[in-house]
Parts: sequence; C-alpha cells; structure tokens
Amino acid sequence: MVRTTDSEVQEIISLKTLTDTTPFITTANLLVTQHLGSSGISAALLKEIEKYLAAHLVALHPDEAQVIEQKLGDSSEKYAGQFGKGLDSTHFGQNVKLLDHTGYLSSLGSGPVIDIDSVSITYD
Repeated sequence: MVRTTDSEVQEIISLKTLTDTTPFITTANLLVTQHLGSSGISAALLKEIEKYLAAHLVALHPDEAQVIEQKLGDSSEKYAGQFGKGLDSTHFGQNVKLLDHTGYLSSLGSGPVIDIDSVSITYD
C-alpha cells in the first residue's frame, strides 16, 4: 500500500505538463518498501522518503525538467539537475538521501550491492 498521495507530492513540486504523479508514487513505493520496509525506519519517515522519491522521479521526466535559467535573445533554457548523478541530480533526491539514514537508496545504481547476510564463501 502506498504511503503518500498525488496531492502530497504536488505540494512539493510544481508540475508543468503532467497532471498525475501516481505512476511515480507507485515506483517510489516499490523501491521504499523493498529496500527500506524492514529497516526499522518509522512509518512517518518512510512516508516522507516515498514522497520525496516520487517528486525526484517526476523531476527527471523530460516534460517536467525544472528550468533554472532562461534567455530571450537567441532563446535558450538551462535545466536543473545533472543526468547520471542519481539522487544528487535533483533537490528532491538530495532530500531522500538526507532522510534515508541507511544510505541504501543512494547506493542503488552505483554498482553491485552485496547483501552481507547472503554471502557464502567456498574454499576448494
């Protein structure tokens, strides 16, 4: 069951084109539940992590890129965030890193994650 709502996500991010953040909430919920659900983090904090992660995913959508600079002569726009920087690419993702004291979500996508409880070593 999702922890946050479309209206709660839209309270922290201004949408330009999209009208529904539910698909992003679903993805955020799957990640938070799978990776942090049994971590001992309080339900209230998991809800906040899920909300900011959903907003981070929305901000990465091409139609929702946050313009930080516009020029009129020869028209150009500069967008917030950097592709390939994971949670650091948006301020919403940076909030996720702050809230997730386990550091697990920020480690996703940065190489293989080894679950130390499932490692077995065999000697020949």
